[in-house]
Amino acid sequence: MKEKLAILGALLIIILMTMLDSPPTDTSIYYNIPSDETIDADAQPTTRSVSYTYNYLLEEMNEINGKIVETYREYETHLDSEGNEIIRIPTSNYQYITYQKE
Repeated sequence: MKEKLAILGALLIIILMTMLDSPPTDTSIYYNIPSDETIDADAQPTTRSVSYTYNYLLEEMNEINGKIVETYREYETHLDSEGNEIIRIPTSNYQYITYQKE
């Protein structure tokens, strides 16, 4: 009886190993989408940036304790091959310039 169970167990292990080791098939029960109906998720035309620069732009001007304080924020500006601005990304860097009010 123990011999038959051992042989049956070994046979089941061999069958399981061959099923797990077999290459995947083209069809899947989870993603059964015909190839002619697929769409590209990123179908928007994209412009690739060639270069980028960091610029400080005036964010705000305040009067504090009789002084004028200008706040400049740094932006990462991406440019295309013709020098046109593609995107401007704000960074977390600020600079402050203080002037005495006359």
